[in-house]
Amino acid sequence: MAGDRTLSLKLLGDTKNLVDSLNKGGKATESFGKQIGDISAKVVKSFVAIGAAVGALSLAFAKAAAEDQQAANRLAQTLGAVTNATEAQIRAVGSFITQVSLATGVTDDELRPAFERLARSTKNVDEAQTLLNLALDLSAATSAPLEQVTNALGKAYDGNYTSLNKLGLGIDQSIIKTKDFNRLYETLNGTFGEFSERRSEEALVKFQKLQRAIEEAKEAVGAALLPVFERLGDWLLNEGVPRLNAFIAGLVGDK
Repeated sequence: MAGDRTLSLKLLGDTKNLVDSLNKGGKATESFGKQIGDISAKVVKSFVAIGAAVGALSLAFAKAAAEDQQAANRLAQTLGAVTNATEAQIRAVGSFITQVSLATGVTDDELRPAFERLARSTKNVDEAQTLLNLALDLSAATSAPLEQVTNALGKAYDGNYTSLNKLGLGIDQSIIKTKDFNRLYETLNGTFGEFSERRSEEALVKFQKLQRAIEEAKEAVGAALLPVFERLGDWLLNEGVPRLNAFIAGLVGDK
């Protein structure tokens, strides 16, 4: 009888230990499941945040690229219409404007309309380019907006010197009277040539040049890499997050 009692107590003790162990194991499993759930929620949120950031970045770059392309197309149409420029010439003008923008800090949003204005008067791509360089020098020398200077130069090319005379450039009135534009150009270029180049070494202009370089980079990324951003965003939404959720569900199991 004593042996039976001892055996019974041992079985009861072992059973209690087993139940306690199972309870502890269950609680640990529930805790692990909760931890996994918390982690999975954070991971999913992170993926969603990344997707949102990529989407916002793509949108900003795409907008910059689209606006730049629209302005470039407008300039190309103008050049084709008024100067009969070839595609090669139009591409060369685009490269010229980009180089001038990076060298001077003047935005291409200012340079393109300025080039258009001069092209409408000169009917010639090379002459418009030459006058734009002069316009940049005169703008730097007088602090007058580039738009105002190019409009005045365009009018002078057309024979109306009033606007140019109002810029306070000290133009010899004999030139105004004769309306000899070639002589006017030589005089202004001799006096104010390279003003824009010298001004480009100022600290403020260097900062503007840095800003232009950043903007150009954004536009380049927007034009060249936007499809990559779009594919990444699609993958995150359509495959990445669903696969992550499926993986987590497999770990946690159905409750």
